[in-house]
Amino acid sequence: MPVGQRAPTLNMSRVLRNLGYRTGQSRKLTYYRYPIYGRDNYGVETTDVKINEILIPDVQAYVRTQTTKSFTIQKGGGNIVGAANIYLPRLETLKNYPNFDQNNNTNFNEIQGWDRLITNYRSILYAETDEETGWTTTNGVRTTDGESIINTLSGANPVTTYTAPVSNVNILEADRLRMKIKPDFAMGLTSVKITNAAGQTLTYTPTALTVTADNWLTLDLPYITGTVADNTSIYQAGVRYATAVTSSVANYNYESNLTSITITSTGGANTNTVYYKGVEFYKSVSWHVHSLKDMTDGYIIFNCVRTAGRDDARRRAE
Repeated sequence: MPVGQRAPTLNMSRVLRNLGYRTGQSRKLTYYRYPIYGRDNYGVETTDVKINEILIPDVQAYVRTQTTKSFTIQKGGGNIVGAANIYLPRLETLKNYPNFDQNNNTNFNEIQGWDRLITNYRSILYAETDEETGWTTTNGVRTTDGESIINTLSGANPVTTYTAPVSNVNILEADRLRMKIKPDFAMGLTSVKITNAAGQTLTYTPTALTVTADNWLTLDLPYITGTVADNTSIYQAGVRYATAVTSSVANYNYESNLTSITITSTGGANTNTVYYKGVEFYKSVSWHVHSLKDMTDGYIIFNCVRTAGRDDARRRAE
């Protein structure tokens, strides 16, 4: 390189993608920021949400773990502490991710302390989409292209259901549900309903969400005690769609086996198609941003800590 010439900026997004494709060392995370509440005249936090939570999947990152678990057991087996350096693309690149979309989501200006980066620690149940077994559709004919389940519509308002093998499957360790959906028309996503072996249902109902035609939308939904009270969010192109979570019973049993997942939609007509893939329940690891280690023109490195975890053997015994 000639003397005095500046080195080219590292394209961290490309590096992360190549690491993911070639070696599996990078992965897609779900970024989460807690809602910001207002304060009264005495400075005490109220229940009035001033800025809603941010929950956005598919953020490409490289997680370099220092300590995954220390097995320091405290009250109830709770605190399993770890540490990691997490490499992300530069802030300008993050702001222009389709889901962040700074033009629509001006609340995201930087990653802040104690924001969460949620990773898939272990897949508990993966719904195979390279075959049709377990899948049923209404108002359409289901096929597969080896990667996705495809519902080719014969009428409007498609409903697609995945039924767990052997009628029900143990998903005790899972705490999140993830899936990808792509229609070739402007499709209204009405609800995602989970039914357990006890016949109880947990239903996620986004408000006025129309899935953009010919674009994959990733849903990454919490599946853990407290979800009904807290509700959740689905983001598309930087816009938040409030997603209510309701249960058919007062206390939904998260430890009961899975029976089915039903995705209900509106719109469409003959020959329209909807694709579904990447449907899985998984156990997550939640890394919290502790400090900024390095920031360059090409990438950001955060020191992250895992402040809490669950002892699944203890949970089974409760």
